[in-house]
Order: sequence, then C-alpha cells, then structure tokens
Amino acid sequence: VDSQWHTVVLAVSEDSFSLTTDCGLPVDIMADVPFPATLSVGAARFFIGSRKRTKGLFTGLVRQLVLLPGSDATLWLCPSRNPQLAVLSIPRVLQALSGKLEDNEVLQYPYETDMRVTLGSQPPCTKVEDAQFWFDASRKGLYLCVGSEWVSVLAARERLDYVQQHQDLLTSSETLGIELFRIPGAGLFLATANRRATSAIYKWTEGEFASYQSLPTHQAQSWRHFTIGKRIFLAVANFEPNEKGQEFSVIYKWSHRKLKFTPYQRITTHSARDWEAFEVAGEHFLAVANHREGDNHNIDSVIYKWNPATRLFEANQTIATSGAYDWEFFTVGPYSFLAVANTFNGTSTRVQSCLYVWLLGSFQLFQSFPTLGAADWEVFHIGERIFLAVANSHSYDAAVQVQSDSYVLNSVIYELNVTAQTFVKFQDIPTCSALDWEFFSVGEDYFLVVANSFDGNTFLVNSIIYRWQGYEGFVAVHSLPTFGCRDWEAFNTSAGAYLIYSSAKEPLSRVLRLRTR
Repeated sequence: VDSQWHTVVLAVSEDSFSLTTDCGLPVDIMADVPFPATLSVGAARFFIGSRKRTKGLFTGLVRQLVLLPGSDATLWLCPSRNPQLAVLSIPRVLQALSGKLEDNEVLQYPYETDMRVTLGSQPPCTKVEDAQFWFDASRKGLYLCVGSEWVSVLAARERLDYVQQHQDLLTSSETLGIELFRIPGAGLFLATANRRATSAIYKWTEGEFASYQSLPTHQAQSWRHFTIGKRIFLAVANFEPNEKGQEFSVIYKWSHRKLKFTPYQRITTHSARDWEAFEVAGEHFLAVANHREGDNHNIDSVIYKWNPATRLFEANQTIATSGAYDWEFFTVGPYSFLAVANTFNGTSTRVQSCLYVWLLGSFQLFQSFPTLGAADWEVFHIGERIFLAVANSHSYDAAVQVQSDSYVLNSVIYELNVTAQTFVKFQDIPTCSALDWEFFSVGEDYFLVVANSFDGNTFLVNSIIYRWQGYEGFVAVHSLPTFGCRDWEAFNTSAGAYLIYSSAKEPLSRVLRLRTR
C-alpha cells in the first residue's frame, strides 16, 4: 500500500484476463470458466479487494470507473505522460467512444486484437500464447504460435547481402569433418573430426562455439548424429587403427544424467570415411563407407540394422564399393534411396558412383554415375524439383601421367526426371578438388557452397557460394578465401544464419555470419 492513486485496466475476453497497472507490463491470466458474452452491471457495486491474507478487509477505494464494452482501454490510454491519472473525469481519449446510436443503427463497438510490445529476442511459444500472433519488428515478419513453434505467416523477403567472419575456432589438429546437431534442452553442438588422437565437441554459448567435451578418436574423418526414440547417438568414422592395430569406429550415446557422450558400441570398419543414419519402414539403419583395407580399395561397405531386442547395430547388408568416401540417404515419395561416392579403384579415380533403391527388404542398384574421385553427394529440393550434386575431387589414372590441372575439373548437379525415372545431368560447375557440397537457403533464395581444397599448386583456393537463379541454374555470387577446405555446414540461431567450414590443412575452422538486407 503506497497511499497513491493508480490507473488499473482490467481487459476481459471470453477465456482470459489482462491486468495493467499504470500503463506497465500486463499480467495475463487464463480463465478457468469462460466469461459470459453479456453481463448486466445495473445497480452493481465494485470493490478493490484481495484474495490473499487481506481477504475481506478494506484495501482501496475506486475513485473513478469507466466501462468500455468491446475494447481494451489499455490501447487508448497507454502510453501516457501521467499514467497514474488522478483526474475524476472520463479521460478525453475515451469520450469519443460513447457508443451513441444514430437513427436506427445497431450499436457497434471498436473491437481490436490484444497487442503487447516487448524487447529482446522472440517471446516464448507455449499453450498460453497458442494461436497468438507475434510481429518481429527487426525482421519485419508476422508469426503465429502453433503448438510450441512460431510459424511464419508474413515476412519481409530476406536476401543474402554479404558474408562476415564471425569466429576463428582453434582445434586440436586439422579437422576432416564437422557435424552440427541440437539436443533438446541442452542446446546446439558441433562435433569436429580431428586428424590426431582426440576429437572435440563444442557448444554454442553466447554467440560462439566453446569447448565442451573431448573424445578419443583415430584420425577421425566424420561424425554422424542420429536418434532412435529418446536415445541420442553420435557415431565417429575412424580412418586409422588404434595403438594395438585394431580397426574400429565407435558409436557414442548421450547421457541425460552426465550431459556428456559415452561409448556405446564398437563396430569393425576399414579406413572408414563416413557414416549415414536413416530410417526405412520404421527400422533404423547405419551405413559405413569403408575406404580401403590395406592397399585394397575394392571392398565391401556395410549397412547395419538396429536390433531393438539387443539394442545394438548388427550387419544387415554389404555393398561392393571402390574407395567409398560418402553415403547420402534420401526419399522420393514412398521410395528410399542411398547414394555412395566411390573415389578410387586402385588404379584410377574414374569410377562409377552408384545410387541404390530400397526394394523387398534391401538396397538394389538403381543408377550409376561416371565420377572423378567422388568425395560427396548432396541431395536437395527446390520446390517440387529434386537435385543430386556430386563433388569430384581428382582425375587420375595410373596409365596417364598426372597433370597439374587434374584437380581442376567439373563437379556435376543432376536432376531427377520423374517421367524417365532417372537422374539426368543438369549443370556442370568448375571446381578445384571439391570435397563437399552444402545446400542452404536465406529467405526465399537457395544456395550451394562448395569446398574447394586444392588447385594442383596450392591449398589456398577460394570456395564459392552459388545462388539458384531458375533457368540459369546456379550462379557464383560469393568467393570465400579458404585453406584446404574440407567440409561446410550451415546453421541458424535466434541471432541469424551462419556457415562454418573446416580445414584439413590447419588446426582452424571458421564460423561465418550471413548478413542479410
């Protein structure tokens, strides 16, 4: 009690109440029982009271009462130079809302939606905010709370303006692959596959990646994050054997108690380059790209299947590969596909990379592609169109003398021809020993960034961002200086959009901010 006059606005709707004092922040309360559509206030008395300790005792005096049907008076009174408003007359801003009838017209009230202005990042989207709109003034977008997520309804078109360096991430050694993933309730994480005996996990903290956990690895090539029910896993592809000469890769499981990854299962692999996790018909699979066994590159890569009874992965199918480097899983309608990037057959990088389709319980050959040291497949959708891009890294044949330009060659984008039921060449893009493609979008624009690693003379080559321009295909729009670039990943936070790339030639990865206009 401060012995002062205060302006209190109680806005009532069918299922909620909003209480605002002196034009401050409103307090919203959900009604247990729907408020009646009409309510007679004839001969009614109004009291200021308390439902707590002072229930039934005098706690205040109503000096002025204004009833405003069909509207929230807060929107008319606030902001105010004198929010405590100790005037005994009807505020001038409310006098024009008398609702007087003219002739035989029906009385109408100025109904409006509830609106609040808040500062900072996006507000929470919970049951309380369900079906409410939020206008983001900074991004000029209108969003609707659906369930627990803000869904864009109207938004100003964002366009990529330029790329800005955001963070230099020092790593324990050269990084051959990176994996970004989110853990509900824990945050955004980055796993780096490092050349030496230890790889690392970083957590996005206060706008940057900070060291979070170290894990023993053996010249790790890549990580793969996946979930099975509530279980969260992270699989590493180890390229070299351990100190005892044993070759294996490891699946780690997230401990909800320790908030760390702990070893879960070892799987025998042969110079593993990549893991791919996917689900077909409700069953979970892991495919490993076995690169070579000793000097033999023509070996089997293996698809493992999750056994719910033993809670382990078990070998399910083998596929003959030649220096396998990457797996890529995707679906088209009811069909499931798995593409392998074959790099080297022992004498030449001119090998067929293959696409398999799931039929009758296993993957069967669907289509073969001529590739040159293929290191990566990237599938992406633009509208109803489906594309598949391959990163060609090296043109080499033991029978032909190596030329300095054998690393400067075309990587290829294929498009699915639904009528012919095959992928056809869509576009050739000149690259310099390309090792990775990453597809991402900014606003309504689509982009591809390529990891150019070597031009035959130097590892200091530019990686390129290409923008989708419809009939023109992908057109180069940004040239980014990189050194031995190995992998790209795109991600978004509440602060904006980012790219991160890893270097296979220096212990440094870089986070880049995508600036929009």
